[in-house]
Formats: sequence, structure tokens, C-alpha cells
Amino acid sequence: MTAHDPAPAAPTPAKTTETIETAEPDFATLFQSAPGCYLVLDPDLTIVAVSDAFLSATLSARADIVGRNIFKAFPDNPDDPVTEGERNLKASFDRVRRELRDDSMSVQKYDVQRPEAAGGGFEERFWSPHNSPVLNPDGSLAYIIHEVQDVTDFIRAVRERESRPPFELARLSAMEAEVVRRAREVADAGRALKEANEQLEILYARSQELDRLKTQFFSNVSHELRTPLSLILGPAERLLADADLAPDDPKRHALEVILRNARVLLSHVNDLLDTAKVEAAKLDLRYAELDVARLVRLVANSFETLAVDSAVHFIVMAPEGEVAAEVDPGRIQQVLLNLLSNAFKFTPAGGTVRVEMRDMPGSDAVRVEVADSGPGIAIDHRDEVFERFHQLEGSARRRTGGTGLGLHIARELVQLHGGYIEVDDAPEGGALFVVELPLRAPAGTEVRADGTGLLEDVAPHRAVDAHMPAGRAAALPHDGFGGVGPGPGAEEPLVLVVEDNTDMNEFLCEALASAFRVHAAFDGREGVEMARRLKPDLIVCDFMMPELTGDELVREVRADSTIESTPVLILTARNDSTARINVLRVGANDYMLKPFYSAELRARADNLIKVRRAEQTLRALDMANERDRIARDLHDLVIQRVFGAGMRLSSMVPAMPSAT
Repeated sequence: MTAHDPAPAAPTPAKTTETIETAEPDFATLFQSAPGCYLVLDPDLTIVAVSDAFLSATLSARADIVGRNIFKAFPDNPDDPVTEGERNLKASFDRVRRELRDDSMSVQKYDVQRPEAAGGGFEERFWSPHNSPVLNPDGSLAYIIHEVQDVTDFIRAVRERESRPPFELARLSAMEAEVVRRAREVADAGRALKEANEQLEILYARSQELDRLKTQFFSNVSHELRTPLSLILGPAERLLADADLAPDDPKRHALEVILRNARVLLSHVNDLLDTAKVEAAKLDLRYAELDVARLVRLVANSFETLAVDSAVHFIVMAPEGEVAAEVDPGRIQQVLLNLLSNAFKFTPAGGTVRVEMRDMPGSDAVRVEVADSGPGIAIDHRDEVFERFHQLEGSARRRTGGTGLGLHIARELVQLHGGYIEVDDAPEGGALFVVELPLRAPAGTEVRADGTGLLEDVAPHRAVDAHMPAGRAAALPHDGFGGVGPGPGAEEPLVLVVEDNTDMNEFLCEALASAFRVHAAFDGREGVEMARRLKPDLIVCDFMMPELTGDELVREVRADSTIESTPVLILTARNDSTARINVLRVGANDYMLKPFYSAELRARADNLIKVRRAEQTLRALDMANERDRIARDLHDLVIQRVFGAGMRLSSMVPAMPSAT
């Protein structure tokens, strides 16, 4: 085209798009024509694509191998008794599929089949393979690219090296260097993998040993604790039954507190023992025929008192007719107790707890639902609630106590029966736990005739004691100012007790009531508000409380000018030096570890109050002394001024004219 030729018209966008589309490469043709020897496999090792160079090197045809498993298309040479090509290649593919990383192999002897037209049989071949993963967008394996280099000529040339001319020796040296490099890479990778596997085996063995020791420890501790607990529960129950004590007698109340908390401790010990048995696979089920509907009603009856005391609407729905099942009665009773106690623990006053058993006609299973109107469980945490020792409220500000084992044990027991348990949203607004249990025991299992007699005698008070939440479940028997009797006078120091556990709150109040006036609060926020209103001489508070923890309460007290000088004594069950240092650092005056002696508590409280009152007295004396100093200074100043004025007046008198 010359400079005088008219410029061609620019193509329109539509034509440009059409040109780009028609010019798109034929990737299949490009791949098949690639100079390298490539084979593409799916994750099941089925051949999906192959390059022409690979077909030529392996004496094969595309139609004969595409769609077939690689080891069906390329079997080992049956006439070679020492060949390991197929075994080594499988191991490489397994590493790629498992680790999703490239894998280089050392030189492999892998003979290929000749076509029938070429005489059939196998031809000796040597290869240097490399396998690479191709991943999907989600990171899963899509394909494996199997790349090989035919090094047969090199291997044969090494055998005949002495007879080769110099230019061929140079080419062979280059090929040898490449093979050595590949072999070194494979050897290094193999050595690193072997060392890593050895380390993993050592760590796994240590982990297994630690798990075994931990399980044994839990089992031993649980057994050792059960003996002293039995010696607490037995005599206390006998004293309570034999003593002629009025319902409002303080001794009866003290015995009830002992029994209630000993049963709670026994429940925790039993949970630890069951967890140890589950982990050691030593928890055996004792199957028996049982009316599951009756079992649900019996367990629900144990929570009627708790429902009334907690102002919770309790709904029990179970078929009136018999629903026969072959289960372990005691273990299913334990599952229901744990689920119901969990529901009551998180249901506020005025809420609803529902237990419903549904017979599933036409099915070999029975369904039990336990629902509540509490806060519910977020979807992200629904698997976590069944993990051992896991609690959604795991911080020091949690509202409910417990070991985090109840739901874990419930899941393990249900799964041992061959059933399943899951959590969902309840129509009542909280959490819904669904349990499905098979109606029949596994084939060959011994099943006793009547399982009702095997049920543990769980009286209503025992169910409440062992599973009730540790928060403010009932009003204290004292009036908020300490124990019984006349108590201290109005001039005695005022102590504010902040503790969310009802029994512990009452114990602290009674321990202090003989020497101080006492007020009680049941969470950190209530404690701060009462401190601002009452201006106590001392605050005794727990470390783990809802709303505000112990250290948070101290910070709020120290930040309020009206109560900033109030001493704070922290009570904690955590024998942790870091936690103790932190509470002292934020401004607490002292701390005590639970359990403690009442006399020590009173002594420490008295010392803190005396120190505070001494400080107040010193401040008052300082203020009085300051007032006296100011008065003296003013007196001296006035005298000096008056004296000076008198002197000036005296000097002025002679100069004044006399009156005529």
C-alpha cells in the first residue's frame, strides 16, 4: 500500500469480536502436538488425554488407551520377574493425590508392549517420570499430568560407552547429568519424607501415651474421689433422716447444703469416669427391654421441682402406650438427664422447656426431642458443643458452671447405641436437641427381659442437685443482712458479698454475719450498683461471675470517685499465679483461694476494714492538723496586721492638730 492509497476502514467492534472468537487456539490439537511425552489422568487414574509424542514413545494408539486405567493400558512386563515400575508409579500417584504436590521419580524400567503387527511382546524401556497435580478452583484435585522422558538410549549407551565417538559421549554426559539431577532430587525428597514420617511416628506415639496416661489419671482420680464422697453423702443423709429438725432449723439447712453440693461433685466425678471409659473403649452397654415412653416420663418427673423453683414452663409429651426398645436403661437415662439439665441451665425464668418422645411408625427407631427457649446455639458452634471440656461460655464471665462433659457423654452414649444426636433451632426460640435410637440391639447381643428395675433411683431432689445451674436459683434464707440472731449493730462495718453461686453466697454471708453487716449481690454488675448505693467498708467478690468478672468489678470500683477507696477481696478457685497477679495489678487489695476457712475469711476482712478505717482516721487527722495550721497562720496574720495598723496609727497621733 502506497502513501496515496486510501486507508482501509477500521473494523467494527462486532467484527473484531468475531475475529477474536474464530482465532481462539485449538488447545486439544496444541496439546496433542506438544513435543513432550504427556499423559493426562483423572483422580481415578483413568487416561483422558495423551500427546502424540507419548503415543510414539510407548508404541500405542490413542483409541486403545484413552478412557482406560493407566495400569490396564500399560501393564508390567510379565516376563520380567524383578520389575517394580507399576508399584513405584502407583506410589508416586498416591503421593500426588494425598499431598497435591509435584512428585519426581528416579529412572524407572517400564517395558512397553509392541503392536501385534510388529511382532508383539514387550520392548525394554527406561523412563524418567514426573507427576504434577492440576487443581480445581476449590483446591481439590482435577487431573494429574504424567510427564516422562525416554532415557532408554542413555541407559543402553552407558552400557556401550567405551565404543561411542566423542560427540556422542558429550550428549550422553548431558543426559547423564540430567538423570543424576533428577535422581538427587528424588533421593532428597525421599530422605526428607522418611525423616518427617519418623518424626510423625514419634509424635503420634507420644500423643497416644499422653492420652493413655490422661485417661488413666481421670479414671484413678475419679475412683479415689468416690470413696470420700460416699463417706460424706452417707452420714449426711443419715443425719438428715434421723435428726428431728424443723424445716427452718439452721442445722437442717446446713446438712441440705452439704448433700446438695456433694451430689454435684459426685456428678462431675461420674462424668470424668465415663469420659475415661469412653476414651479407653471400656464402656460396655447392658441391653434390656424397656418402655422408652415410661423412661422419658420418669426422668421428666425428676425435673418438676426445678421447673417450679425456676419459674419455667415444663412440657412433657410421651405416648401413653408402651414403646418397647432394647437399650441400656441406665445410659439412656443418663442421656436424658444431661439434655434436660442443659435445657434448664440456659432457660431463663418465664421460659419453656419441652421434652417430647415420638414413635416413628414404619421405622426401627424412636425419636426424642429436648427443646428450650434459651439463647440457642449458633450454627458455627453446633459441632463444638459435643466436644469434651468445651463450653460456649468458656470465659470468666460465663453465666453457667459445669465441666463441659455432659453433652459429650450424651453423644458418645447415643452413638454406642448406634443412634445419632444433633442440635438445631427450637420452635420455642432456643436450642433443639434431637436423639434417634434404634429399637433393637445389635444382632447377637444379650438382652435382659425387664430393664425397668435396672434404672438408677434418681429422686427429684437428686436430679435437681446434680444438674441445676450454679446461679441464683432461689432466695437466700437470710434477709440480706447476715445470718440468724440479733447480728451486729448498725455501727459495725458493712461488707458487700458478690457471688453468683447461691450456696457459696449464703455461706459467705453467714461466715461474715457474726462480725459485720452483710449485703448480697449475685453478679458483677449488680455488685457495682449496690456498692455505689451502700458505700460498703469492704467488697468480697468471686472472680468468675456473669455480667462483670472480678477484675472488671475492681476496675469499675477504682474508676468511681465515690467508692474508689473501698477495699476489695477477691475469691477464686483458680490456683493460677498469673490470674492472681492480674487482679492485684488492677487494684484488688487481697485474694483468697477456694476452699478456705471461715475464720481466715473473717480475719482478712477485719484486717482490710481496719486498714481502711485507719487510713480514713489518718486522713481526718491530717485534715484537722491542716485546719489548725491554717487557723494559726490566719491568727498570726491578723495579729500582725492589727499590730502594724496600731503602730501606724500611734505614729500619726502627735501630728494631728488638737481640737479647739
